[in-house]
Amino acid sequence: MRNFFKAGIILFSIAGILSVTFVNSARAQVSGTITVNGDIDKYYPVTFKDGAAPSDLATELEIGRSNVHQDSSWRGSLIAKFRYHVNNWGMGSEFIDADLREANSHVSAYSSFIAGWTDASFGNNSANIIIWLRGKTTYKYYSNYAVAPVVYDGVQNPATYTPVAGGTIYSVRSAVDNIINMYGMTYGNIAYFNGVGTNYFGGNLGIGTRNTGTSKLAVEGTIAARRVKVTAATTWPDFVFDAGYKLPSLQEVEAYVKANKHLPNVPSAVEVAKDGQDVGEMNKILLQKIEELTLHLIEQEKQNIAQQKQIKLLTEDVERLREKVDR
Repeated sequence: MRNFFKAGIILFSIAGILSVTFVNSARAQVSGTITVNGDIDKYYPVTFKDGAAPSDLATELEIGRSNVHQDSSWRGSLIAKFRYHVNNWGMGSEFIDADLREANSHVSAYSSFIAGWTDASFGNNSANIIIWLRGKTTYKYYSNYAVAPVVYDGVQNPATYTPVAGGTIYSVRSAVDNIINMYGMTYGNIAYFNGVGTNYFGGNLGIGTRNTGTSKLAVEGTIAARRVKVTAATTWPDFVFDAGYKLPSLQEVEAYVKANKHLPNVPSAVEVAKDGQDVGEMNKILLQKIEELTLHLIEQEKQNIAQQKQIKLLTEDVERLREKVDR
């Protein structure tokens, strides 16, 4: 009986250890609901701890509200995921990556639920990041570690957050950061794609700019390349050499230049400053002008050859006349 009692204690102890281990593992994953008060057209700082930092890991935080009618009709929906590791006064390897999926009704006057984020632990050990969330809205969150959200909306706490006395003051925002991608990933570091296959971009691509207009690729800066191949969408100007092509005379070109300050069919400086220039189209225009100049040069060479022949004949006549005079 005593041995059975001892065995029972051992089994109970083992079961207790397993139970505690399971509970601790469950406690590492946290979820909850937060409400940001204030005005619906403002974004308020909400702090989230980097709960994984003491474990030398990254914290993964999800923020969501998928019901477009939560809080009010057609308020919009949000599914967001953040993966981050704070500096916390010099831990290093700090980063914040975000992936947002926002949907706002056409009747909503507000473009986003999230205005931006930042690591608030530089120069302090708060271990906090800040995410600016739209006011008068309810959010749910889920994380792999405890994040202890604190809302600074002027109701639950002051509308400003200062990690340390005399440090940076983080206050309410009224606009969304320009770098925020409302419909996908915002990555704060360098990306390498090492695959040798084809990388596909279905929409427009902007490098150094978000204003791509109707262009598939917009670059704010210099493009360096060993070769650039432009597929012309228009007819190449070999028609200049057709027998029926009316070559403008140099007198006509001179009159046009004097009146317009640029060559015929060539965009003016004002047009280029306003609309830019199409490289393929401009090459076609310049080639046409070169071909026209070539025809003029060929004609001038023919005239020069004829003039040289006439000069030779005149010179010979003069020499014969001189010989007669001399005699």
